[in-house]
Amino acid sequence: MKSELVEKINKLIWTGQIQNYEFVILHRGAPNDEKLIRGKDVVKFKNRFLVLGNGTKIPTHRIKRIVRKV
Repeated sequence: MKSELVEKINKLIWTGQIQNYEFVILHRGAPNDEKLIRGKDVVKFKNRFLVLGNGTKIPTHRIKRIVRKV
């Protein structure tokens, strides 16, 4: 069974809306241990990892929240 987070990410990708969102992730050592990832930097979602254009893989358990850009 897929988690709600996985379903949400898949929906954002399938509908082409991912570029309108940002992901706040746990990033130890950063201010407040958080880092912002822009949806437009995500090139694919595979095996519960966000894959960025530079090859970085971010596991879904590090995603703290998904925020719609204003």
